[in-house]
Amino acid sequence: MQRSEKILDLLAIHRTMSIHQLKEELFCSTSSLRRDLIDLEATGSIRRIRGGATLVSGTNFDYSSQFRNNLQVKEKEHIADIARDFVTNGMSLFLDSSSTVIKLCPYLDELRNITVATNGLHTSLLLGNSTHINTFITGGQLLNRSATLLGEEATDWITHMKADLAFISCRGVDADGIYDADIRQAKIKQAMLMNAKKTILLVDHTKIGTHFFHRICTFSQLHAIVTDQEPSETLKLAIENQGCLLLY
Repeated sequence: MQRSEKILDLLAIHRTMSIHQLKEELFCSTSSLRRDLIDLEATGSIRRIRGGATLVSGTNFDYSSQFRNNLQVKEKEHIADIARDFVTNGMSLFLDSSSTVIKLCPYLDELRNITVATNGLHTSLLLGNSTHINTFITGGQLLNRSATLLGEEATDWITHMKADLAFISCRGVDADGIYDADIRQAKIKQAMLMNAKKTILLVDHTKIGTHFFHRICTFSQLHAIVTDQEPSETLKLAIENQGCLLLY
C-alpha cells in the first residue's frame, strides 16, 4: 500500500491528525510526509492545517480492505455471533464484501448444504476452504484497494439469483436509513436486498449516527439490524416503528 493511501486510511478514522501523529504511524520523514499531504490536498481529499491535516468534510472515501479488516474486530465478532442464529442448514445466502459480514464465515462452516453468492474475494476464499458450502462469486470490476467486485456485471449477476437471506453492512446509519460512500457498493447491496427473502444489516456502533451521499434503503426494507451497542432512543424508535428487529 502506498503511503498516501495509508494517510487517507488514517484520516478516514481520525478525521484530523498532526504531523507528529502521522509520522509515528507511517515511519517517514517530515519532508516526505509534507510532499504527500500537498499532493493529497491537490486531489481535494484532504485539507492541510497548521501542524497537520484533516479529511475534507463530506468526503465519500472508502477504506482499503486491509485497513478495514483491522477495525473494531471484537465488535464485528460479537455481531457475527448474534447473526449466526438467522442461518440454518440448507439456506442460500448473499454475503457482501464487508469486513463485518466476513466474520460470519467460520459459523457457516458448522452448517450443512449452504449456498453462498458473494462479491467479496476474501469472503469467497474463506468459504472455498469448506466442503459444506457451495460458493459462487460475481463477476465485475475489482475495486481499487479493495477485494470487492462491483459494477453493472456484478449487480446484474445478483439479479439472476434468489436467496433466503442477504447479509450486508454499510458505511452509515441515521434515522432515515442506511448509507454507503460508493454508489457501486450501494447498488450491489440494493440488488442483494431486492433478491433475498430477508435482509440482515450487520453494523458496528462507529457507523451509527453518520450518513453518506448514497442511501441504500430505509429500515422498512430490512428484517433486522445487528449491532454491538444500544443505539440512541431516537434511532431505536425509528428502527422499531418501521417493523425492523434490533439486536445487540
